[in-house]
Order: sequence, then structure tokens, then C-alpha cells
Amino acid sequence: MFWKTTDLHNYPMSGVPVVGRYVARSWSNGSGAAPRGDQRHQPAPAPRPRSPWRIPAFFRRKFEIAQRGGGRVASTAPGESEGGVAVTEEAFKDPPPTLKDPLKDPLRESTSTDPIKDFEATSSPYDEPEIHDVSFREPRYLDLFDPSVSVVRDPKLDQPRPAAKNRARSFFSRTLASIASTRVIIGCSIILVVLVVVIVTLASTTHGVFSIPDPRIQHPYVTTVTTCGLVQGCIEDGAYVFRGLPYAVPPLGKLRFRPAQLQTDLSDCWTGTYVANVTQPCWSYDSQGAIVEGFEDCLLIDIFTPQLGYDSPLPVIVYVGGASLGGDTKRPWLLSKAAVLAKNKRVVVLAPQVRRGLLGFFPHPKLAASTYPHTAGNQGVSDLYTALTWVQHNVEHFGGDPEQVTLLGHQAGAAMAWPLITSPYGHRLIQSAWVTGSVPLHPEVPWREADPKLVESLNCSTVMCLESLPASTVMEAPPLEWRSPQGRSWLVADGIIVPFVPSMPQVPLMIGSTRQAAAHHLLSWQERLGTSQQQLLDAVVDGLRLNEYNYGQPVWSGSPAYIYNNWPGSPEGRQDAWSRYPGSNEERWPQPPRDEDRGSESGSLMPGTAEAEAALDWYADLKDDPWVLLTTLVSDATVTCPALATAASLARTIFQTHPTGSEDVPVYAYLSRHTRVSRAGTLADGLSDVESILGVFQPQTEDDVQYAHTIQDMFFLFINTGSPDWHSATPAHLGVYMIDEKINVERTRLKCEHWTNSSHFIRRF
Repeated sequence: MFWKTTDLHNYPMSGVPVVGRYVARSWSNGSGAAPRGDQRHQPAPAPRPRSPWRIPAFFRRKFEIAQRGGGRVASTAPGESEGGVAVTEEAFKDPPPTLKDPLKDPLRESTSTDPIKDFEATSSPYDEPEIHDVSFREPRYLDLFDPSVSVVRDPKLDQPRPAAKNRARSFFSRTLASIASTRVIIGCSIILVVLVVVIVTLASTTHGVFSIPDPRIQHPYVTTVTTCGLVQGCIEDGAYVFRGLPYAVPPLGKLRFRPAQLQTDLSDCWTGTYVANVTQPCWSYDSQGAIVEGFEDCLLIDIFTPQLGYDSPLPVIVYVGGASLGGDTKRPWLLSKAAVLAKNKRVVVLAPQVRRGLLGFFPHPKLAASTYPHTAGNQGVSDLYTALTWVQHNVEHFGGDPEQVTLLGHQAGAAMAWPLITSPYGHRLIQSAWVTGSVPLHPEVPWREADPKLVESLNCSTVMCLESLPASTVMEAPPLEWRSPQGRSWLVADGIIVPFVPSMPQVPLMIGSTRQAAAHHLLSWQERLGTSQQQLLDAVVDGLRLNEYNYGQPVWSGSPAYIYNNWPGSPEGRQDAWSRYPGSNEERWPQPPRDEDRGSESGSLMPGTAEAEAALDWYADLKDDPWVLLTTLVSDATVTCPALATAASLARTIFQTHPTGSEDVPVYAYLSRHTRVSRAGTLADGLSDVESILGVFQPQTEDDVQYAHTIQDMFFLFINTGSPDWHSATPAHLGVYMIDEKINVERTRLKCEHWTNSSHFIRRF
């Protein structure tokens, strides 16, 4: 087999569309023109000698073509090539099947009874027809392997390579051409991504530029729904505010001294839309014990929320406070920035009102006899319990998360919250609790043993008489010692709302106080102290209530003071047992004298002066400022040290019960030490922490600003995570969070070691 490469000068290639390396093939005569007529084929050249290594003819021909340059074939019209057969792209395709009989399709199932005859009648699709004239036929794929056909080289392959600039331009053109096919796909993908981002952004924004107006919002009013019907609020400071929304049946008539009841009947609800834009205050007492007029129908709740949607519920804060269980005069001030707080911190703030004074805490036996189970008292605590239940049912309509509720209790509010925190059902209503300004202790006085002065103050012997008295008469009945903020305790153990037996916290708990938490209750002594030592002693005696008849009565039967005062044996045996009591020594507060020993006290202007002198010696480092000394001493004895000790005891008990931390109910403690200038002086007064949390703290220095941000950030971290620290939080039995401009953890407070056995000084609500 012989292949002849033709001379390119004899075969001009102009006008031939070239798509490959080789454009035409000629016959082997080398004349450049195919013979016409009968001289279409020349005799084949003599075959080469056979090699001992025989290669199949097909691969041998392909191999020889590759040796002579190899490559693809050009595409020309039939007959346009000079001196050869034009090989087009169609030559590389299989020829269409030509059937002698159209009915005989080789791909169809045979209908003949003779398969051999049927096969002979069907022509093969690979039969090559005889070439009669090159001018009037299409070249075939088998022509590529015809030994009489020579290959003509594409002259473009012999042209010089383009310059670097042209190569770069060619490369750029090829690059653009390569991505041209995907340009539309890429553009569509980008447009789709942009549309998705825009849709998500608009959907997550309540007041988007292109968002559909919310029909519930008709500025300046806003409407939502509750379990009792539609309610209308207003828009304030960029938040939605609903004031005075009923959460329970009005406690009027036969419900006056009864526990609060949810609105479970249609007759308890309203028709139409309830306008919630004002709050009716409850009857209460002020800081001097005077009556503050109000309404009996006051079981209302104020709500501040930044949204009304259901798709992304927010954390919920339920605030309850009060300087005493008789009154809450600071409530309007503490909630004055609640709308701004809700908007900036993205939380829902709720503040329920509860009954105060004798209308809210009246343990009369006639009331207990007319109900079942037979119990009385703590009506105000039942109001808080009912409000939390209402929150679980309705807070989602105000954009809140019913599974992320934090109870914020301050002073008397913390005292009311404690029975709910330790209740076995408490974790169903709240998920965490933050109490400040109060010692979380369980009342052990049962309702049957309530003080007769309080029970008999109304002088009524029937329930009808109690229910028919005017509200002003009811509020005027208690003695002044109950009506003042520093008065007697209102809480009793009723066995239902406040159980007789205390239990452990059921939710994560933070217990806190300020360094001078009792300052506001000692304001009457601020101007009278001067420099007289005797006046300071009298102020300490009055602040610790050492001159009262009930001084020395313990608050729980298991306390060391109770054991000391109720020792069954002789005084010598009592003193010997006390000296062997674990942790007792002369550096701690001396135990109070028994009632029969009070008459022997002499040499003092006031009872308890000797004990006050001992206490002043422990705070000698503060003697340069008598006001700071008095407020710090009284606060440590009545609030701060007992609160920190209680928190440490609870945390230690939980740790010993569940050392692996399987029960997620940690207890933490903090002490606010930052001083500010206020009505009480330059002190860390009892309102500085809660004012900072609720956003009404008024900073005067950069340190004030830093302190407010520090404690507020700590609080909102706690309500979101249940922990006051981003890292490993410190339980109360291992340390106390000391809050100033920064937060530090200290093992204990040294001054509190002196008040280890002073549980009888704890302020009770």
C-alpha cells in the first residue's frame, strides 16, 4: 500500500472551508485531477513485502496516515476539490440503510416464515455502493482507507505562528467563546440569588419598605387578640404598648378575698375590642403608711413589645416589685422606659398588678371555712400565679415566647416570687428567675397562727360582712406596724399557694442585692445622725429593730437562734450547748436575750444598745462617714448577708444532691457595689440594680454608664441562656459576682462572717 503526498502548489485551497488539518484527498496518479470516464481507477501499486509481524489492515492504515501527518479531514462540496474526491463531514457518518424491500426492516420483527430468505432479501446498511463518477457522488468514510487516495496537507499549518499580542487576543477570544455557552446560566443564577436575598430580607423585617401593611397596625393604634377577645393598644417609642389589660376576673363582691380566677367563661370577657390604654392602680400604702386610693378591679397587666408576629418569638420578662406587700409606689417610675427597653433589647416586658395590703393578704378563719380546701391569705400571691398562667396562654399573641419566661422580682416582688420558684409547678410557668433586694426565705407561720391584731382588725364575724365593707375601711383597719414598709410580715403559709414545707428551686436562679440595700428605709435618720455616737447607736437599734418586742424570735425552727431561744434545759446547759455549736464564737453576733431576760438589761438608754455597740466595732473602718456606716451595717444584717448565705446554701445543696450537674437548676449570687449620687446620698442604694436593668438608671459619670451597661448585659445574658457568664459560670457556693464598672468573682464577703447567726434580723415581707 502506497500513500503519496501531493504538492500543495498544484492544489490551490482558496475558497475551501477548512475545519481540520487536512482539507482534500486526491487520487494516487499525482496529476491533481481525477480521471474521467473509464479511467476512474489506476492500477494499485505493488504491495509492500509482508512483515513477519502482521498488523491488522485497519490499524495499519490508520498508523500510516498518522505517520504522514494524521488528523481530521476538511469539508468541501462534492466535486469542488481540484484533483481529488471531496471528503466531507458526512463521510464520517454511517450510511443510511437502503432496503431493497421497504417492508423488510432489519429492526422490525420478521413476518416471513423463511428466515434465510428474509435475510437474503434485506441489504446490509454497511454495503458500499460502487463509485461511478466522482463528480456526482458523496464521499464515504471508507475512502479514508483507500490506498489509491493521497492526503493533501492544509496550507494553514505551514503559515507562521501569530505574534504574542495576536496570540493573547486569540486566547481571550477563545476564553470568551468558551464561557459564551454558560453566560446565560450564570446570569440567571445571579438574578435568582439576588431575588432570594431580597425576599428573605423583606420577610424578616416587620416594617420593610416594600412590605405589605399590617392590618393590625393603624397608627397610632395597634390591635391584637387574646383568649378573651380583641384588644387595642398604642404605639410608643417604636414599641407596642398595652396598658391595663385584664388577666383575671375582677375580685369584686364574693371574689374580694378569694384567690384570683382566670377568665374561663364568656361572661368574664368582653364584646368588641377592649381599649387597653390606661392602668387602674390598686389600693395600697405609701412609704409612711398612708393609704393610697385605688380600685379593687385592678388585676391588670401592662405589656410592652417590639413585635406582634409569631415567626420569631422573643424572650419574656415578667416584672413584679414593691417596697412592701402593702404598696408599690415606685412602679410607674420603674416602667417609664419599658417601651424603649423592649425595642432596644428585643424582649417582651410584662408587669402585672397584684392586690396589696389587707385586700391582698388577709388570713381570716371565716374565709377559710367558706372555701375548700380550707385556707386563707396570700391573695396577692395567687394574683401573681394567675398572671403567669395568663402569660403562658397569651404572650405569643404579643410576640413573646411562652417557653422563655423570666420572673424579675424586686424586694416585695421577690418575696412573692419565691413560693412560685420553689413550687413543683413553677417550671411550667417560668424558665428562670432573678430576685433582688430580698432574702428568699419560706414563711413558716401558718395561716391559722396569723397575728390576731391583723385578723381581728376588721371586727367582722361573717363572710358577708367582710365582703360588704368599703375598700377604704378595709385598708384603714390594719395597725401602722403592718402598713409601713418596715412593718410586720404579710406572708403566711396557706398550704396551697404557699406550701407549708419549703422545697428547692425548680428553675435557674439569680439572687442579688446592693451594698446599701436598706438605705431608703433609713432616710429618716440621714439628717439626724451628725457626729453624736449616741445618735448612731439609736439609729442602729432602730434599723435592726432591737427595741421591738418580737426581737429575737427566729424565722425558722431549724435556725441556731431558734435552738438558743427555745432550749428546753437550764440557761447553763443552753450556754454550754451554744458554745459547742458548730461555727459559733465570740466574733459572731451575740444571740438575742430571751423575753424573761430583758428586764435585767440596764445601763442602756434603749434595749439592744449593747448589741449595737458590738456591731459598730465590726464596721470601725467606716466611722468617718456615719451615714455609710449605718446603711452598710443595717443592709448587711437584714438583706445582703442573709441573701448571699441563702444562695450559697441552696447552691451547695443542689451540688451535693446532683454532683454531676444532671439537674440544670443552678443558683448564682451577685452583689452590686457601685455607688451613685441619689436622694439617699452617694451609696449603692437598693434601686440602682433594678433601675439599670429596666433602663431608667440616670448616669452622671462615665462610671455610671459603664456600670449600667455591665449589669444590664449580665441580666439579658441570663434571661437568654440561663447563665450570667459566657464561659463557665460560678455557682453561689463557690463565689459571688461583684458588680461595679466590671464584674469580678470573689469567694465571700468578709463582713458577712459576723452575721452568721443573725437570722432574726432578716427583713420579712
